[in-house]
Amino acid sequence: WLRGDVASARRILAEAFSHSKESEAIHLAAVKLESENNEIQRSRLLLARARQQCNTPKVWMQSVQLEREQGLYQQALHLSEEGLKEHPSFAKMWMIGGQIHMEKSPPELAEATKFFERGLQKCPRSVPLWLCAVECEIKQQKYTKARSLLEKARLRNPGADLLWLKGVEVELLDGSERLSHHLMSKALQECPTSGILWAKAIELEPKQGQNAKSVDALKKCENDAHVIIAVAKLFWRDGKNAKARKWFNRAVTLNPRLGDAWGAYLAFEMENGTSHEQREVIRKSVDAEPNQGLEWNKIVKKVANWRAKWAVKLKRFVEEVYPTEFNAKPLNREVELLLQGEDPYAAMATAQEEAAAEKDELDVKDEGGVKMESFEPATSFMGARPGWCFKMGMRGLGYYRDPKQDLGVKGEVKEEKKAKVKEEDEKK
Repeated sequence: WLRGDVASARRILAEAFSHSKESEAIHLAAVKLESENNEIQRSRLLLARARQQCNTPKVWMQSVQLEREQGLYQQALHLSEEGLKEHPSFAKMWMIGGQIHMEKSPPELAEATKFFERGLQKCPRSVPLWLCAVECEIKQQKYTKARSLLEKARLRNPGADLLWLKGVEVELLDGSERLSHHLMSKALQECPTSGILWAKAIELEPKQGQNAKSVDALKKCENDAHVIIAVAKLFWRDGKNAKARKWFNRAVTLNPRLGDAWGAYLAFEMENGTSHEQREVIRKSVDAEPNQGLEWNKIVKKVANWRAKWAVKLKRFVEEVYPTEFNAKPLNREVELLLQGEDPYAAMATAQEEAAAEKDELDVKDEGGVKMESFEPATSFMGARPGWCFKMGMRGLGYYRDPKQDLGVKGEVKEEKKAKVKEEDEKK
């Protein structure tokens, strides 16, 4: 499959089916093979068979997600309802159903609210489901309802730092800065070793108190990647680039799956680093395949980004979260190609070829200042021409000006002119 031999992959999966018809892994592998090769109808048929033969929550979820990706929201919602009849305590399906209502155009926020409420009755211990319900209320600017939901959620799930963090965000969105500070103090008493809360506490602190707050945070959780990023950002803000780079590197080493860390690191290098440093961050991030982070997942889990390569996801994250740094200075061509998902070696080769072609194809001016064309199209070789070479280049097949030959021709012309002048002098 990875080598491009889809037919052989299908044969192997067919053989696997004959041995184990009820295996969820085999069914989902077959669906993935077809959907990634844009065989959507085949995927549908395979999923319908999987729902009958193994009927697991994951199979139902994949069925819903396939229709959701195609933009067929009604079919997706119908399947989610059917799946929830079979697996009512599967929290992820409740989350997906509500999100589909929110993705519709125009968004059906009231319907999404009802869907999440039904889900919370079945899965009151699911923190991500509570967060989805709160997010839906925030979209409707119903901050009082969002607060009420969060209070209920914290009673059901004591010690859940993400619920406290969301509460702080709600107060900030509602313009209650004083209340957000008060809630943060309570949150840190409840979850004293939560790195994500300490990172937010550093951000909330006035500029003059941020360094002291970061010292407190490091005492409580010195090896938490969220705190390390917050400290790196302080060094970045103060222009201490060497220290910032060191702390960003430490954060991605501690938790290489944290997308928020990779995004911040690349944004920093885009503003302050060389193309080599930018390339290294992109390459390491692609190897790590990050799948964690509050900001990261908000962007990467959008339907439009599901099939994107890791480097493309990283680019889209930085574009959205750090637009100023992303546009701080023009990117090196090789870095651009990497962020488009090119293979590192192919990107390097392409960038070098383009640079060489650009250099070769610069319009040359003759000694009289007249502009000379750098390319003449030709369908076939029509004989050697001094100062030109025949090749397939960036502009297509034809004759391209060859700077090396051009210098040789110019040298010969100069010598001829000198000889003529000398001859005329001798006649005189």
